[in-house]
Amino acid sequence: MTKSFRCADAGVVCRAKITGETEDEVLQKAVEHAREKHGVDLTVSTTLANFAKSAIRDEGAPAPAEERA
Repeated sequence: MTKSFRCADAGVVCRAKITGETEDEVLQKAVEHAREKHGVDLTVSTTLANFAKSAIRDEGAPAPAEERA
């Protein structure tokens, strides 16, 4: 099942959606995106990296905000 990460799910005003076959692949792409587009280096903070990892979902699964609605 495809995995995905959306910046908006992590509270960032950004429409980027990153997909991959594995959680690690998505996280790697998210780290690169955060550095290039937002000037944030997720590799220097395990807290930020873990937060980003927690926002990775199976494609089609509800986002946290959608789960509460």
